[in-house]
Amino acid sequence: MEFMLIMITDRDTEVDPSIMPEMGKFAGELAAAGKIRGGSPLHPVAEGSRVAGFGEGVAVTTGPFTETREVIGGFFLIDCESAEEAVEIAKRCPHNKIGFTEVRQVIPMGPPPE
Repeated sequence: MEFMLIMITDRDTEVDPSIMPEMGKFAGELAAAGKIRGGSPLHPVAEGSRVAGFGEGVAVTTGPFTETREVIGGFFLIDCESAEEAVEIAKRCPHNKIGFTEVRQVIPMGPPPE
């Protein structure tokens, strides 16, 4: 099963560059264990865009966005045997020193595997 570890912080949290080596080590450990499928930090929300609506009614807004207190700073896509295993991995994530990690199971898309 695939799970997304979503790294979330409060909008006003200062960037702590000292956490990056710890996050790199954490990612390396996941890779060595064959758990990581992908992931990356994200650029600040101020550099993003929001697209809402569909067809003729599409609206695009560029950041920064102030509607929410929390922002997503990055993610990992991991492969686990269970939700409990994904939570145990998330408990070790260094990001938790400055925010929290949300664990969400990915819904498989496409035809079932053969």
